[in-house]
Amino acid sequence: MASSNKQRILYWTAGSGGLPTNETTFAKLLQQQGYVTGLIGKWHQGLNCESRNDHCHHPLNHGFDYFYGTPFTLINECQSWKNPELGGNLKATYWFYTEIVALLVFTLLLGKVTGLCSVKWKTIAFITLCGILFFLCWFVSYGFVNYWNCIILRNHVILEQPMEPENSASRILKESISFIERNKKGPFLLFVSFLHVHTPLVTTKMFRGKSRHGLYGDNVEEMDWMVGKILAAVDEKGLRNNTFTYFTSDHGGCLETSDGDVQLGGWNSIYKVCFQT
Repeated sequence: MASSNKQRILYWTAGSGGLPTNETTFAKLLQQQGYVTGLIGKWHQGLNCESRNDHCHHPLNHGFDYFYGTPFTLINECQSWKNPELGGNLKATYWFYTEIVALLVFTLLLGKVTGLCSVKWKTIAFITLCGILFFLCWFVSYGFVNYWNCIILRNHVILEQPMEPENSASRILKESISFIERNKKGPFLLFVSFLHVHTPLVTTKMFRGKSRHGLYGDNVEEMDWMVGKILAAVDEKGLRNNTFTYFTSDHGGCLETSDGDVQLGGWNSIYKVCFQT
């Protein structure tokens, strides 16, 4: 994927663009062969084209009959106490400019009240209005990132906005097993796109501190447990001998990502680099 800047992925759910509709996905191929297809978990291949609800890049337009999960991905803003991940430097710059305008208005008011300057009230009001409009323009986006990006959908319906990431593992597991139960009598494709092990490594209490490899290891162990539960459900429905299970991975989180002394990314042998795809 090429880009004229460092942003080579979709950074906003509302961003225009995504997987082209003429792409042939394996879900679309199997759907044409009579399979019931479902995607549970993370999509992050775009959602809209021209408007916020046209959903032209939605999974249901790429061969999936059922979707439960987030159209975006996990980011730090999905947990309110985490350091912001999207546009942190830009947000700091906007705050600085906002504070400059506020200081200017305060100085003009003080000068007007004390008689040190003869600026007109209309001028002060105009500068104040411009400052408020500037603040609203950027804060509506960067002040509510969790509201705009951290969303859970079932097909086209919003279930959570913002989502509760701490409960995402249990819900994804429940939805996966339910999909298998509903479609056990016919051919189906279940694509489980885990939110693990992407930063910020949201891990339930049951697995926190369980691994010898920190939070990253805890997150891996929880994902492994979830895979085991899904495979057990396949076995319990008597589908083991005619079910093909395939494991794959995307680029994962940035390998060098850390939170203080805590490693949040993974390791690639002796090479510790941040892959860009």
